[in-house]
Amino acid sequence: GTPLTLLEIVQTACQELGLNAPATVVGSADLQVIQLLALVNRDGNELYRSKDWTALSGEHIVNLQTPINTIGDVVQGSTTVSNTVTAGVTAGAYSVSGAGQPAAQRVLSITDATTLEMEMESTLTAIATPIIYARDTYTIPSDFDHYIPHTWWDRTNHWMLMGPQSPQFDQWQRSGIVTTGPRLRWRQIGVRPTVFRLWPPPTSASTPDALVFEYINDGWVMHIDGTFGNKFTADTDIPLLNDQMFILGVKWRFWQIKGFSYGAMQQEYIDFVNREKARDGGMPDLAMGRRKYPYLISSANVQDGSYPGN
Repeated sequence: GTPLTLLEIVQTACQELGLNAPATVVGSADLQVIQLLALVNRDGNELYRSKDWTALSGEHIVNLQTPINTIGDVVQGSTTVSNTVTAGVTAGAYSVSGAGQPAAQRVLSITDATTLEMEMESTLTAIATPIIYARDTYTIPSDFDHYIPHTWWDRTNHWMLMGPQSPQFDQWQRSGIVTTGPRLRWRQIGVRPTVFRLWPPPTSASTPDALVFEYINDGWVMHIDGTFGNKFTADTDIPLLNDQMFILGVKWRFWQIKGFSYGAMQQEYIDFVNREKARDGGMPDLAMGRRKYPYLISSANVQDGSYPGN
């Protein structure tokens, strides 16, 4: 059926508890209604974090940007690149490779249209030397809460991205003797939103090259205008999760905070939430016996003899 609004959730909870049901919730000056609103929001924040709900899942595509091949002047012992092209380069999101540049060199700041600063000093002096600025750090969605594991793929090359790398392994790759290897690796680093960092930097990436990952967002409330949020802010807001969980949740939380016996109400809530978790997204049939045919390539797909070319 049609999901209940915030106002209907609070009214139903109050009626089941034998309390006066409010005419409004958001904006009410009644201290008890203000408390009920806070408890509903608390319950929503706990619920959406308790499971990777299908209603809150999203997919994000990262289209790798074409590296910027240009020239510049570098000086031994200096972090400056002059007489270069900085258009399209973003500080903190681009790597630098070229003559005299240490491994894992990156752009620190943009000075002007022809000058930028790097994180590390150049190891030699070179004038008009070839330089590649490659974007290695990308943004994640504004509603991002956490990744869904094992969903990171390079769709162009049909391989899974390796990661998330630990800080220790990431530094071993960036700073050790062996700094390159097959396949892209990634980790989340720094302050959002620009935190999805790749290694090695895609200095020769062919375009288009699309990466993908799935995630859980924090927008468990839908507003009347169709936008989403992570808390109730209007009486007309509706939750994206089962509204009955909110009714049961606010009841035991209200009883608890008032010092009443809430154990039975809490257990009813837990049982209902667990049923919803079990049903969410459905589940596959589990075969107890051995598969009759392999679903991947195996020896059953290889002929006994007379191989092509022999």
